[in-house]
Amino acid sequence: MVAVGVTPDGAAVAARRRELGACLRAYRALIEPASVGLPTGERRRVAGLRREELAALAGVSLTWYTGLEQGRVAASRQVLDAVGRVLGLDGAGRRHLSRLSAPEPPALTPPGEQLRDLESLVTSWPGGPAALLDHRLDVLATNASWEQLLGDPSEHEPARRHVLGLLAHAPGTTGLLRSVARQFRMAADLHAGDPRIAEISALLRADHPMLEPLWNCRGIGAFGRPHLDLAGEPAAAHLLHPTGQAETAILVVAPSGPVVR
Repeated sequence: MVAVGVTPDGAAVAARRRELGACLRAYRALIEPASVGLPTGERRRVAGLRREELAALAGVSLTWYTGLEQGRVAASRQVLDAVGRVLGLDGAGRRHLSRLSAPEPPALTPPGEQLRDLESLVTSWPGGPAALLDHRLDVLATNASWEQLLGDPSEHEPARRHVLGLLAHAPGTTGLLRSVARQFRMAADLHAGDPRIAEISALLRADHPMLEPLWNCRGIGAFGRPHLDLAGEPAAAHLLHPTGQAETAILVVAPSGPVVR
C-alpha cells in the first residue's frame, strides 16, 4: 500500500474513483425497482436496479454510467447529484460522490495553533462527553466526562485510540456507533491509500468481529443526531466542524430530554 504524500497523483485519483464505483454499485443493489416506479413481475438475476435502469432514471447514457462505476470517467456535480437522488442519498451523501470524483483529494492544512486551542476547548468542555478528532476520526483529546462514561483513550495502545474502537467498548452506543461509522466510511473513501485508514479497519475487525456487518457497510450520509443513554439519561450526539474544514471535528454528547418514538 502506498502512503499518503508519496502516492502518485494518478494513483490517488484512480483509488478514489474505484471507491466511487464500489459505492455506486453497493447503493444500486439496495434500490427496490418498485420504489422508483419500475415493474416487479419479472425475475431478476441480481438485487436492486440494473445499470441501464439507473442510467435512464438519472438521465445519462449507459456507456457513460458504466464507465463511472468502473472508475474510468469523471463526472460533474450536477450529474452525480442526479445519480445520488436516484440512489436515495441525502445532501451529504451526494456531496461525497462529488468529492470522490474530483481530480484532487480534500486539502488538509496543518492545524497548528488552532489545534492547540481546540484541544484546550475540548479538555475543559463542561457540558458532557467531548472528543477532538482528526480527519481519520482518530482521537486527539477528550474531556473528563468522556473518559468517565465512554472510556479513557490512554487505556488503549496508540494504534487502537480510534473513536470507533472506543465506542464499540461502551454499552448503549449502538446508534452513535452507526453514525460515526458512516463518517469513517466517507473518510476512508476520500483518503483511499492512507495506511492508517487500512490499519484502523483491520483493528476494528480484529477487536470487534461481532460488528463485522457494520464494518462492511458502505453507508454514507449526514451524521444526524444519534441518540444514546448518558448515565441513565437520554442524550444526543453532535459532530461539529469548528474550523469549517474536514481535518478536525469535535464529537459532543449532550442531554436531549425524552426521545419521542
